[in-house]
Amino acid sequence: MIKKYFTSTSIIFLWGLILVATSLLYSEYTRYYLYLSIIVIIPIMIYSLIKQRKEDKLNDTTEFQSSIYRMLFLAIILGVFLFITKMNYI
Repeated sequence: MIKKYFTSTSIIFLWGLILVATSLLYSEYTRYYLYLSIIVIIPIMIYSLIKQRKEDKLNDTTEFQSSIYRMLFLAIILGVFLFITKMNYI
């Protein structure tokens, strides 16, 4: 019953709403909220990847490989955006 309401999409949406509220009401704590987000997300990602790898070995699928490729693609995109924003300030 509870699992139906607490999906990954709803948790991300709630986390984003809290971020918007924090940035509007307490803008000096936004940076610390983002640090907390990184600290919370990394163990969840590691757990999810371990679970996907175990399922891949059992079912002979490629979920783990596609997840790694998606993360690498997003890391490259974020690196490009960082480079573009740094170029504007030079």
